[in-house]
Amino acid sequence: MAIEPRHYTQDEIDGLIGCTKTITEPPKREMKLDRGHLRNDMRLRSGDGALEFRAFMRRSEDLPENFSIGLVFLPKDGTGEILLLRCNGPHGGFNDSFDPGDPHWDFHVHRASVEMMEAGQRPEKSATVNREFASYEEALQYFLRTANITDAAAHFPDLAQTEFSFTEQEPAP
Repeated sequence: MAIEPRHYTQDEIDGLIGCTKTITEPPKREMKLDRGHLRNDMRLRSGDGALEFRAFMRRSEDLPENFSIGLVFLPKDGTGEILLLRCNGPHGGFNDSFDPGDPHWDFHVHRASVEMMEAGQRPEKSATVNREFASYEEALQYFLRTANITDAAAHFPDLAQTEFSFTEQEPAP
């Protein structure tokens, strides 16, 4: 007997992405090389302890700008996991044609949408260009903030965010 897929609202999906999370199984200190990609994973739990997630980090060994960092919701009702958020570096389109308007040719984010789910597509199929990151390290910072992982600094000490202070200066005489 197949389990009927659950229907989500966009607010529920956005809430899953943005709810506070803590790391229950931390990532390894070093990414592991597997078939040309450096890989790492971690498990997460919502702040209230009711929801579980996993996160993945992938980076091409040969092309470090080709990476993927994602958040997956693990529903306890047996309906199957949902890829909620994926941050990617430029990796081109899915065919041989060059289309500079295609977000896959730039740093981009895939975010789950009810529209895609109801159309029978992968929840995170659509992508948008993202100017908040331009490297794997910046994308990881963006991901940790967007996924609201509250104890990330304890597990990613190299990514301590730099705070910039801009003060107005007197014009030169």
